[in-house]
Amino acid sequence: MQQTAVPGAHAAHHDHVHIPPPSYWPIFSALAVGLLVFGFLLWLWDASMAVTLMVCGGLLTITGLMGWSQALIKENDELPDVIEDDRWMKMGLKLFLVSEAAIFGSFFAHHYYSRFDFPEWPPIGAPHLDTTLPAIATLILMSSSVTMEYAHHLLKKGEKAAARTWTGLTILLGIIFMGFQGHEYGFLKAYDDFTLQSGMFGSHFFAMTGFHGAHVATGLIMLLIVGFRLRLGHYTPERHFSFAAASWYWHFVDVIWIFLFFTIYLF
Repeated sequence: MQQTAVPGAHAAHHDHVHIPPPSYWPIFSALAVGLLVFGFLLWLWDASMAVTLMVCGGLLTITGLMGWSQALIKENDELPDVIEDDRWMKMGLKLFLVSEAAIFGSFFAHHYYSRFDFPEWPPIGAPHLDTTLPAIATLILMSSSVTMEYAHHLLKKGEKAAARTWTGLTILLGIIFMGFQGHEYGFLKAYDDFTLQSGMFGSHFFAMTGFHGAHVATGLIMLLIVGFRLRLGHYTPERHFSFAAASWYWHFVDVIWIFLFFTIYLF
């Protein structure tokens, strides 16, 4: 016999499986990301419409993420106990981070395979990478991990205003890190004519650091969203899963950069 769903039943019975309502935001976001990636591939081939497609894909991706977040926030308000207490959300986040680590792992595996296969590394003609500014950028990014953890600590103590301030400081440090990376890209392009097309070393450098930069940008968007929600008073010391998820993601991005820094610049 088919059971009829009763409004509020999920909130009253925690042993029931919560089935999210139908939403077009996942499909919209997937298509937007696909457009962004397609534009990036065209940019690698020097296509004329590549930049336009990348910009449109990026804007649509941001729109999709914001719309999807709004839908989840609304759902969380309607069914707070079910959404917040289900442990599968934390498990899902952990599995997502593991999948991200696997992608970065493939980059590292290919890099080291190519490195030890070459008779000389960096290859002849590759520019010398300065380590001073990247080291400073690394310290800045690591400091942002500390500020984010402290913001999470303050939120769990109920000090929301202070948590919002430290979250804002984390965002500022992340933006400064991105500025350092953009400066390095511009310097290498202007003075060494070093780009993604500059042989094996160029493709490795820009693919690995650029992919990480995309994750930093995603993390900044997540921090902006949770910072805005802090301001709206959506979080309590007991219920703030999305804030914790943004914090975990930010720590993950920071740890990955440590491996990238030693791999690209020092080792």
